[in-house]
Amino acid sequence: MRRRRRVRWSRWAPALIFYALLGGVFGVWGGKLEVGASFLLASVPLMVAAWMVGRWGAALGLCGSLGLIFPALLRQPPGVGAAAALLLAGVALVALGAEHLWRRRVHTSRVARKVDVCYGEEVFENSLNIVHVIDREGNVIRRNRASRELLGWNHKKTLHLTEYVHPQDIGKFKAELELLFERGEVRGVELRFVSEGKRSIPVELQAKRVTGKVAVLEARDRLEVAAWERKLAAEQARYRFLIEEGIDTMDLGVLLVDQQGQVLWANRAVEEFFGVARDDLIGRAATRALQMFTHVFEHPQEFWATVREAYQQGTEVEGLILRVLPGLGREERVLQYRSIPIRADDGSPGGRIDYYADVTELKKLEAELRARNRELTEVNAKLGEFTTVVSHDLRSPLVTALGFMSTILSNYNGQLPSQVREDLEKMRGRLEYMDRLVDDLSRYSSIKPRAADFERVDLRRVVRERLEDLGPMLHGVNLRVAEDLPVVWGVPTMIGEVFSNLVRNAIKFNDKALPEVEIGWREGEGGTYLLFVRDNGPGIEAEWQEKIFGLFEKLDRNREGTGAGLAICKRIVEEHGGKIWVESKVGSGSTFYFSLPKVPVKKRGGTACPMNAE
Repeated sequence: MRRRRRVRWSRWAPALIFYALLGGVFGVWGGKLEVGASFLLASVPLMVAAWMVGRWGAALGLCGSLGLIFPALLRQPPGVGAAAALLLAGVALVALGAEHLWRRRVHTSRVARKVDVCYGEEVFENSLNIVHVIDREGNVIRRNRASRELLGWNHKKTLHLTEYVHPQDIGKFKAELELLFERGEVRGVELRFVSEGKRSIPVELQAKRVTGKVAVLEARDRLEVAAWERKLAAEQARYRFLIEEGIDTMDLGVLLVDQQGQVLWANRAVEEFFGVARDDLIGRAATRALQMFTHVFEHPQEFWATVREAYQQGTEVEGLILRVLPGLGREERVLQYRSIPIRADDGSPGGRIDYYADVTELKKLEAELRARNRELTEVNAKLGEFTTVVSHDLRSPLVTALGFMSTILSNYNGQLPSQVREDLEKMRGRLEYMDRLVDDLSRYSSIKPRAADFERVDLRRVVRERLEDLGPMLHGVNLRVAEDLPVVWGVPTMIGEVFSNLVRNAIKFNDKALPEVEIGWREGEGGTYLLFVRDNGPGIEAEWQEKIFGLFEKLDRNREGTGAGLAICKRIVEEHGGKIWVESKVGSGSTFYFSLPKVPVKKRGGTACPMNAE
């Protein structure tokens, strides 16, 4: 507390001295001084007070200065006095600002020096390498912790040149010292230090001149570095072995080319594919190595032209199919060639990797698949012809038989015995059922839309038109249709037939007093919408939930219909690239789901699929 008071009074002392001196001056000559001179003299102690003490000094100094010039102001108009007071206040503010800037500069300088000293000391003392401050003769003036730990002499702060430098390296060290103080810096000097226990320590030096007589030397212990280098070399050898062994076990022919364009490695598959020893390839220029087996290909000139252009321009070769001709030490096979250039971090060429993938079996499978597709196309064509012929050939006698049956029943109805008439009615029913079977079979086989038949389909319009066609069948049915049915891509008539069949079945096979049918939708997967038709009917047993989509499959043989409706629905949905299925629980109704694409479809393998799914 006393110290703070002494400091405070020491700051006030210069200002008080100035005010005392000027008080005497104004007391003797105050009446003779002009206002301007009085103002200048009064400003001096005010600035001293503001500079030395701060805000309090400025406030009290302003009062004191006004007191000094007050007698002179009495002889002047009032405006002059006010102006003088304002000017003195401005002088005080300027002095305060200058004092603040000076103190800030001093504080910043002190902080910078402190940080520099502390940080430099920390770095020097805690460095992992030996750090010595040396003179021109190489004697150590100052040393860090690493020096004491590695060299010893913990009790000594200084070391003579002959104490820590190996006797055989003293001459070399002195020569480097001369270069250091001549050039200002030396780097990468390898020599040996000696510890207190006479142990030789290989080090790598770098040093920098600080003044004409002092330099800082840093020595890195190469024992630890050498150990890490040996460990790194062992790891590199291990990983190289693993990589080479891994490449050798691959069915893929691999040729590695280094940055100089020479073959760095070739695996066993290359030997097997081309009948050439890989030892003859390794170390050769890649272009010369490739020429050693180019002749085994069916079109060697085409391959060589492609490879030469890629090697010269540093471009990639992607998916070139090569046929290897059979010969001595090699089999006939089909390869897919790919060559990938490697770039260094700076973008310069870093070598190349050549792959030769054996696609012989794949090509055989592709050929077999093409042959089977041709056979399938022929079978489908013949099946279509057969269906057309059968439909036509069956329908003609059916129509004729139905005509004769109707004529007999119409013209001789009263003359026929009752049993005969009943049998004829059954025969006509069977013939009509067969006619419907032929119609459904013909309809099922004709579901093969062309790409040109597909268009944008507004399901709201399609569903509305199909519900109008059902007409009286919807009387007494609680029907709910989503108002926001989406727009899909497909064939309008076929999609309408799916909705018509599903709604008709939901009503026809419903066992409730008030049948309920709901048509809705939600987002599907893979660019599709998922549509559904839900009812409150009797439900479908699990074992029948897949069978009902088969052609002419019926849950109840006593019900009318051929059982082809759901099979037709399935065929239509699949031709649109979608799926159809049912989820049902006995007694709780059924929900038939089917998916339709949002986007244009494209024929692939005889089935339509969304273009974005390919």
